[in-house]
Amino acid sequence: MIKSTLARRREIRVREFGEEAADAGFTLIELMVVLLIIAILLAIAIPTFLGVSGSANDRAAQSNLSNALIEVKALYQNNQTYLTASMSLAQLTGSAPEFSWVQAGVIPAAAKGSNAISEYPVDVGGVADGLGVIMASWAKGTGTCWYAVDLETAPIATFGVDTGGTVQFLSGTSGVTAQENSGGTALASAGVFYSQRINAATCDARNPTTAGPWKWGTSFSNAPTA
Repeated sequence: MIKSTLARRREIRVREFGEEAADAGFTLIELMVVLLIIAILLAIAIPTFLGVSGSANDRAAQSNLSNALIEVKALYQNNQTYLTASMSLAQLTGSAPEFSWVQAGVIPAAAKGSNAISEYPVDVGGVADGLGVIMASWAKGTGTCWYAVDLETAPIATFGVDTGGTVQFLSGTSGVTAQENSGGTALASAGVFYSQRINAATCDARNPTTAGPWKWGTSFSNAPTA
């Protein structure tokens, strides 16, 4: 586009001033036209590039989360619980050393966009059962913290005071730890659910248990924003 524009300008100069004047160089107006064209192209290209880059970063975080979830579910089959006493940091690291595991903690800001995974067990159907696990992965660029929760049994609204050292995963529609589907109704079944927090200040698998009501979707594509 730029080349053809300059060629046309040169033809005009040849007709007006002759061959020798045409080869003398560019006028200020011609240079301004070229710079304007470049600016327009950049204005179009940069947002597109950033959008593609951000999408790729989110997909990487989602992929890490999905693969890490496969690993912890495999360990669950051996232990029949996600409780830390039965699924230690050493076990997680030994089973999946490709991830930087953070148990019950915040992913360091320096690890944003890396393979760091925050993992936190929760009680779902009874005191100290550890039948659920929340996991989080922090995307670079977008700063979105992606969450996944695996519930091995249907959550109940409440089951009394928990003395087992893990947080209750409440399925009620009120209270700071309430858990809902994306339609705003209580979660009522076992399964894997997803959520996201855009431009997250921190990324921690414990977030859904301390701020609510927290909503979940059935896939990354329909994961609601917390």
